[in-house]
Amino acid sequence: MKKYLTWAKLVLLLSLYGCSAEKRNDVNPVRTMISEFDTDTEDWIGDYALYNIKDTTKIAFLMERDSLPAAIDSLKSSLRMEATNTGDSIFLFIKKKIVGLNPEKTYNVSFDINIGTNYPDLDNATGRKVNLKAGASQNEPVKLLKSGYYNLSVKKGFWNVDGSEMAILGNITNGIGRAVYQLVNRNSSSKNILVKPDAQGVIWVCVGEDTQEKVKTVLYYDNIKVVLTEQ
Repeated sequence: MKKYLTWAKLVLLLSLYGCSAEKRNDVNPVRTMISEFDTDTEDWIGDYALYNIKDTTKIAFLMERDSLPAAIDSLKSSLRMEATNTGDSIFLFIKKKIVGLNPEKTYNVSFDINIGTNYPDLDNATGRKVNLKAGASQNEPVKLLKSGYYNLSVKKGFWNVDGSEMAILGNITNGIGRAVYQLVNRNSSSKNILVKPDAQGVIWVCVGEDTQEKVKTVLYYDNIKVVLTEQ
């Protein structure tokens, strides 16, 4: 009798384990990362690429934690980024390393970003010629120097074209016809990026401004939401 009871318990345990395993396999794990910059830059790193080395000092790149403009809410923090394009093009970007992913899986990466911008939404205005892009890569986005020119290591596409590792979320206009700071949303919608982590379970996410306009740009990143869905 004891033998039969032992076998019954074993069958029950195996059955429960099988159900649990099946249930886990039916679920796509989702990882969400939200950066609001309340106390620091939250490990985002700023850099820039697509420029001639001789223009380095003229670009005056700056990335720092700052308050949002008073017209929006000066009591809230943001990540402020500014620079001046003095050449044919420039790509201003921030990047962040994400660890602890499953190296055997592919991840669908989506972005939802709020930015403070004062570029009016008018025909041929500067704001319409600066595109906000976001994406993800197995490799760290870095600038590469060749023949006096800094290129970018990830495939972001042309300034007004999506790349295989980055996509256009929209331009940087404020949604109105006046140069007043407004908080606007840009998201990846159906342009999510698929990425497979490296052997250590690491990917890099990247957000940046892509333009050929010879202008100074100043943007305030109010918050950045990144959602990674295991495929």
